[in-house]
Amino acid sequence: MKKIKIYLLLIICIIALIYASNITAIPDSLILFQGETLQLNTILGIQIKEKNSQNDGIVEASSSLNEKNVISEETGEVELELSLLGSIPLKEVSVNVIPKTTVIPVGTNIGLKLYTNGVLVVGMSEIDSLNKKVKPYENSGIEEGDMIIEIDEKQVSSTAELIQTVNHSEGREIAIKYVRDGEIMETQIEPAQTGSNEYKLGLWVRDAAAGVGTVSFYEPSTGMFAALRTWNHGY
Repeated sequence: MKKIKIYLLLIICIIALIYASNITAIPDSLILFQGETLQLNTILGIQIKEKNSQNDGIVEASSSLNEKNVISEETGEVELELSLLGSIPLKEVSVNVIPKTTVIPVGTNIGLKLYTNGVLVVGMSEIDSLNKKVKPYENSGIEEGDMIIEIDEKQVSSTAELIQTVNHSEGREIAIKYVRDGEIMETQIEPAQTGSNEYKLGLWVRDAAAGVGTVSFYEPSTGMFAALRTWNHGY
């Protein structure tokens, strides 16, 4: 009798492990094209339905013994719920249905040059100021990817303008206005004096980038394209 209990417990553990592995293998979020059918491989007893809905809504779910066919009818987002026997919730899956798009493969070589509406911060480094290493930007809040647009209420549109303005400060604390994720932010930095009597912020910046690449595809309805490119870097 004791051996039978052990075997039963072992079988239950194996079944639980199989179910847990199957549920874990299903991603938390999915992207479908409109009209596309997605097969979620599940095992016996696991059901899928749209969460908090009494109708099909954006996604229509139909089930068979070993898989769930999710058919996207309209664009939008919907939450699907996986449950055991339709009563015990197991997992939620977010499905984002996007419009079906046709792209045209190309392969044409192109040259690109990008200009910024300000000066883009692309890196940071220590400054050798009067025989000591300093980081003027430290604790200012500025990060790589930020766009500096003003210094002391003067618009900055090029690297040369930024260098000239910082040097003109002669080490005085300057007010900097920059953009991050569309939001305008402000901070102050005290430039560090170098051995050559220049003043620097410790920021690597760029106002343009140029390079060559290959157009990989073109989308006719929007005119958008994607390209693999190699930039010529310079600061």
